[in-house]
Amino acid sequence: MKLAHLAPLLGLCILVLSWTCGCTSAPDGGGGIQDITTEPTVERIGFEEALRDLEVLDGEGLEDLTGMEIVTVSGSGVDCTGNATTWTLGVRQAENTSLMVHSQSGWSRYVWHGPLPEEQVEMDATIMPSALYRGHAAEIGTLGEVTDLTLIDGVYTIRSEEDQTRSLTFDAQDMEAAA
Repeated sequence: MKLAHLAPLLGLCILVLSWTCGCTSAPDGGGGIQDITTEPTVERIGFEEALRDLEVLDGEGLEDLTGMEIVTVSGSGVDCTGNATTWTLGVRQAENTSLMVHSQSGWSRYVWHGPLPEEQVEMDATIMPSALYRGHAAEIGTLGEVTDLTLIDGVYTIRSEEDQTRSLTFDAQDMEAAA
C-alpha cells in the first residue's frame, strides 16, 4: 500500500481514538454531563401597567384602540398584590370580538368567535385589582397565595387557583362584597 493511501486511514484512526477518549474521560474534580436547568421565573405585572403597555402600542401604531370596548377582564396567577402572570381582555371593536392577552411576551390579539358579555367595563369607574387586593387582603388571602380574577358585568370574582370551588365576589366600583 502506498503512503498516500495510509494518510487518510491514519487520520481517521486518530479522529476515532480522540473522539472515543473525549467521551469516556473527565477532568479531575468531576465533569461529564451536568444539569444546567433552572427554575423558570414567574413574572407578574399589575393590570394598570399592562394597560399602559397597551396604550404605548397604540401610540406607536402597533395596535389600534379606536372604538375598542372592554367587556371582560381576567387575570391568571394573581398574587396578593393584585399582579398577574397573564391578563386577558375580552373586547369588541368594529363589530368584531377578540381576546387581548398580556403575558411575559407582551400583548397579543386573538380573534374570538364565542360569546362575550354585553355590558362594557367602565374602566374610569372601576377599582383596579391592586386596590381590591389591598383592601380585602385578609379575605382574599383565605383563598390561597395565588388566585384567578374575573371582571364581568361590574362584579369581580376571585377564585382560589388550588380549589376552584372557593371564590369571593366584589362590586367593581365600590369594592363591597357582592352577594
